[in-house]
Amino acid sequence: APDVATAWAIAKSTTPIVGVTKPYHVDGLVRASSIALTSDDIAQLEALAGATNVNTRGWWEKEM
Repeated sequence: APDVATAWAIAKSTTPIVGVTKPYHVDGLVRASSIALTSDDIAQLEALAGATNVNTRGWWEKEM
């Protein structure tokens, strides 16, 4: 799941800041960089986040 979260952040045109303290963290970042999320994937992830009250908006984004 962290790989998908990082891929989502990249798909949203952000640069995730990830702490790497273990070698397998690097492996996860490599995997995340190869995940191509479609707009439908992003919409589904954001709908699931909304259903569980997880705020996915960046501080710069206005509420709709």
